Amino acid sequence: MRMQVRTVLMLIVGLAVMGLANCDHYVCTVELGSSSCTPSTPGLGASGTGGSATAAFVFVADSTGTSTTGTIDGYTLNTSASTFLATPSYTAPTTPLGDGGVGLAVAQKQFLYTGYGSTNQIYGWTIGADGTLTAISGSPYAAPFMVFVGTGFGAQSIITNPAGTLLFFSDAGQNEIYVYQIGSGGVLTAVTGSPFPIPFSPGNLATDGLGDYLYITDVAGNHTGSQVGAYVINSTTGALTLVPGSPFAFPMFQVQGDPTGKFLIGTTGQSAAVNGTDNDNLYVFSITQSGATAGAITAVTGSPFPTTNSPLNIAVESNPNGNLVYSFGIEDTALAFNPPEGYALSSTGTLTPVTGSPFTDAAVGDMGQLDQSGSFLFVYGGIFDSSNQTVTYQMGALDVGSGGALTEPTSTLTLTSGGFWVVTDPQ
Repeated sequence: MRMQVRTVLMLIVGLAVMGLANCDHYVCTVELGSSSCTPSTPGLGASGTGGSATAAFVFVADSTGTSTTGTIDGYTLNTSASTFLATPSYTAPTTPLGDGGVGLAVAQKQFLYTGYGSTNQIYGWTIGADGTLTAISGSPYAAPFMVFVGTGFGAQSIITNPAGTLLFFSDAGQNEIYVYQIGSGGVLTAVTGSPFPIPFSPGNLATDGLGDYLYITDVAGNHTGSQVGAYVINSTTGALTLVPGSPFAFPMFQVQGDPTGKFLIGTTGQSAAVNGTDNDNLYVFSITQSGATAGAITAVTGSPFPTTNSPLNIAVESNPNGNLVYSFGIEDTALAFNPPEGYALSSTGTLTPVTGSPFTDAAVGDMGQLDQSGSFLFVYGGIFDSSNQTVTYQMGALDVGSGGALTEPTSTLTLTSGGFWVVTDPQ
């Protein structure tokens, strides 16, 4: 097939689809057909941050940064100039060559963390006001378990709690969760009792929106989930305690907490492009708020809620007043991405499509992340060129408007390399 490239389109499976053909440890690719996505309106921030110059930073793990090392690449969304480009005066820190890491996580808008199985180390950096990175004291930290962290099927093997005081690693190889306290200056200290054993191979991690509970999906080799584990997070020590009744028999690939702490939103990750069958639904679970079974999850009335296309991954607005959920996926033919879809979450857990969804004029990809303010949605993917067997990775920055509508005011950014990525607002 001849590939047709359009500069604002992206294709595939970035980090989460690790079970497809043509994939290495964390990145898979399929070939792009065609689509017709163009920027919608000029300017950024009209309905978001109000036009502040630096709106967000994006960091991407680049396993082939130089001939001798990998790097962490940095990008800046600037709303005054309506640009999304490489961060000015940025010196990329070096990382192990040929190792894409196990994920990226940001804490408190100040600290960036990842881990590398090839060296069994955790790296941490302080994020400057200009988006530059400086190594945290003691980094890299010895972590002999890191070789097992990236063996599962998930893009959320490393996360923080909402307060950014705890760092969690999902050890799929040994059925354990490692927990670290994030101290002054971003210094990491293992929580007493870590690692915590769990009764299955952990996939994606998530907390509820208040950081009271940790949820863990059991992701099988067919890239779908089978159950969800739930643990109480000790607010003082960070230790994990099993929620009564856990694990819960809900076949989720990925879950995300809403900012109220009342709901989990989930997807099975099932799609014809990935495992032969579509599941055109999003699931919403109510979190038990108190009593002996606090943290337990049950399906809300009306769940699952139908989607236009099968959601492979989701992004949930995390700011205190946020109620938006976005989904991303791949066309059944595996030749293009589906347009992103947006949903509003009600106070009772009902999902309703926002006006304009699916957003056919927005950047497309298989993954998306919202910044902490909920003003911008970043969408990621890669274009495979069959003529020279290369992949071009791209990312679009979308303005989240009133009611959750999406517009793409800037050109899509071509990345130096593809890999795990994370978005953060400036401090």
